[in-house]
Amino acid sequence: MNELKTGLQIYEEEKKRQEEELKKIKEKIEGKTVMLFGEPMIGKSLFALTLSKLFDKSILLLIDRNYPQSFFSINTKLEIQQIDNPKQLDFIVKKIPALNNQLVIIDSITSLSTFFLQEAYFSPRAINAFNNFTDKVIRQLASLTPHTTNLIIAHEKIKDFETGEVAPRVNKIILRNIDIVLRMFIEDGKRTIKVWQERKLPSKVEWYFGGE
Repeated sequence: MNELKTGLQIYEEEKKRQEEELKKIKEKIEGKTVMLFGEPMIGKSLFALTLSKLFDKSILLLIDRNYPQSFFSINTKLEIQQIDNPKQLDFIVKKIPALNNQLVIIDSITSLSTFFLQEAYFSPRAINAFNNFTDKVIRQLASLTPHTTNLIIAHEKIKDFETGEVAPRVNKIILRNIDIVLRMFIEDGKRTIKVWQERKLPSKVEWYFGGE
């Protein structure tokens, strides 16, 4: 009986620790446009849906077709919009109001590329069209801040094969409208999220007077 009680205590302590970590992440990203990247199937979607429970209103713009049905029970208040084509995504994003304590999730921006590249993978024109469209969508979402928080999920790619350095699988230009880039990875057998890149805005003096 004592062993069972100890096991339950360990479970409750770990659950509480995870909840505290989740709150810290919310405080860090609230009111910003954020990108979360990592390897496929590492748990990015699971994290996003769990995080969504901390917001008064959450919207999932679902592009990925690999969602387990069980994921939808994580947050029963979540508004889910299944995206079937880029025009639909563009239309929905333009209609989203800027509300306080609201989270908008795109899962995933990498999956969005299939609409543009499935028939012309090696076409520079198709790649350019995808980059321009993605940049447009992210700029529209960024206009909802600081009221709304945006979480854009992406896969990762090898940036440097010699060093093993990784990066989000998106064009660099797209990152100009991202405030914080987070990376999820496995460390010591546990999923870990760390800031990979953070955009530093100039102070008001620097903004108006061109400080170095």
